[in-house]
Formats: sequence, structure tokens, C-alpha cells
Amino acid sequence: RGVFASEKILSPATGVLGASLAMAMSAISVVVGSQSAPKLEAARQGFERLGSASVEVTGVEADSGVSAQPFGMEETRLGALNRLKAARASAEGTVADFCIAFEGGVEEDAEGVMACFAVVCVQFRDDDFISQVRSATHSVPPGITKMLRDGIELGVATDRFFADRVEAGYGKHTGGTIGALSYGVVDRVEFYAQPACLSLVPFLN
Repeated sequence: RGVFASEKILSPATGVLGASLAMAMSAISVVVGSQSAPKLEAARQGFERLGSASVEVTGVEADSGVSAQPFGMEETRLGALNRLKAARASAEGTVADFCIAFEGGVEEDAEGVMACFAVVCVQFRDDDFISQVRSATHSVPPGITKMLRDGIELGVATDRFFADRVEAGYGKHTGGTIGALSYGVVDRVEFYAQPACLSLVPFLN
């Protein structure tokens, strides 16, 4: 069933974000299952794009429980869910309005073409419902694909393959793979911010 099934519409989380925005309530507190600066900023932008003027974002250590480079939708989704669970269990997460987690993954189609994507999971503090969103995808160049098949994690492969672009700010910890590929036209924050925003849609209705 979809996230808009009747019992979800009546859940404690329903409309909580929309009510906060409409009534200009106190700042929304958000805990991210990561201390990565791009993920923290993506979470902030996700909430702000929906009109929240005040968002308090905190990052916490959260183990994905999956391989360093998740392959396929299910492993990537599991990584995001595990990070979300860890974020909620943290001292900060137990008192936050929302917890959110990101996990980047790669997948290979029947023709051997690899693509990157991410899964974003978000949960309101008093509700069992978890909103799960998959990001847009982008293909991976053959050179990086070869490194991935050799067991090298995507971010490391990107930094090696595009070593000259890392200095320009498009490496793993800054613009990410998409930043390197697009010369910063789309960076890691933007790649994560859109699905972060979309993951909040159920909480507006």
C-alpha cells in the first residue's frame, strides 16, 4: 500500500510539517544519520524548500550495517533504514522532531551499465511510518565502473579517476561523484536535497 493509505493519513505525523510551517511554530529539529557536511546541508535544504524558515540540523554517527559500497536497491535501502534507526536511537534523535538518513548506492542493468542513486528515509518522532524515497539516477563512466567491479568504493574511485577535479572541490567529501561528472553543475548536496524534500511530502498532508 502507498504512504497515503487511510491509517497513514490519520497518523500522528500527518500534517505535522505543514502545521509547523503554517503556524510559524518554533524551529524544527532534525537529526541526520551522518556527520557528512553535504548530507547535513541536503537535509537542511530539503526542509527549507518546503518553506521552513528555521531548521536545526544535527548530525550523529550512524552505521549503515551494509557494505561500504551498497549494490542494488535493497542493500541501499537497508543501509538508509539502518542509519535512520541509529539516528533515532541516539540521544539527539530521541528528542528531535524528525530523523533522516541518506544512503548512496549503485546498480547494474542487464547490459552491464552502472548507475548511481540514493535512498532517503525520514521519520517523525512519534510515528512508526517511515517515508522512503529513491533519488534520480545518473550513469557511471566505464573507467569508474571498472574500479567498482574491482571492489573500490564509488567515492574513492571518483577521487582517483578525477584526481584533477578533486582540487576544484568535486571530490567524495564535497561535490561527490555527480559533482565531478558535471563539473559542479549538480553537486552532492543537490543530488540529495531533492529526494530529501520529496521524502517530506507525506508529512505535509
